[in-house]
Amino acid sequence: MIMLQRKASHLVLALLFQIWLEIAIFLLPVRGEMCSAMITAAAGDDLTMLRNKTFAAFRKECRLNKSQLDESKSACSIFTEGGLHDDPYKFNIKPLNMPFRLEFEVKTEYAAGIVLAEDKTDESIFADINIGGMRNQRAVMKPCFHEMCSDLIATHLEAGLVNANEYRPFWIDYKGGVVKVGKGGQQEAFLEWDAGTYHQPVATQVHVGVTSRGYPHADWVLYHACE
Repeated sequence: MIMLQRKASHLVLALLFQIWLEIAIFLLPVRGEMCSAMITAAAGDDLTMLRNKTFAAFRKECRLNKSQLDESKSACSIFTEGGLHDDPYKFNIKPLNMPFRLEFEVKTEYAAGIVLAEDKTDESIFADINIGGMRNQRAVMKPCFHEMCSDLIATHLEAGLVNANEYRPFWIDYKGGVVKVGKGGQQEAFLEWDAGTYHQPVATQVHVGVTSRGYPHADWVLYHACE
């Protein structure tokens, strides 16, 4: 009887360990941010199969591939000119594959424009972001090139987001079709929008372009490899 009780206790402990492992994999931090992945259990799946499914889902959803991790350590400096008309977007960095987080810094008086696109064309832009618009009073996001549509699908009111005399850090996160924009050093996004649901299908390879909106020029540093 004692031996049976010990075996039962060992089985319970093993089961609890497996369950803990399944839960823990969902909560691992990725580059400073908690990331989760979902799996669907099929009839007949044992704990080993569920564990393998969980690791595979986590790697696919949350882990950047090695080349992207290496490129995120690089930096690409870009200068965009101001003027009467917007400076054409400069797609100077290598394309990124979803999921990704792009960190960048910008120094400008107002209206720093950054876009996500499926190709290097205005027509392929699926998220148009303006940080420091309305004379540095707000940030907005549009679902296409800003001259082609007027819809504001995300707005954040805050004065002084950018500065002409110092670089301000920001990040763009793109995962599962959702675009988030936040300040460097902060986890909370000030702009967020589900581009995948809006556009359908979800863009998986993304080109990032930057520009100056209006008269001020802008100095950019994007922490990704230049092309």
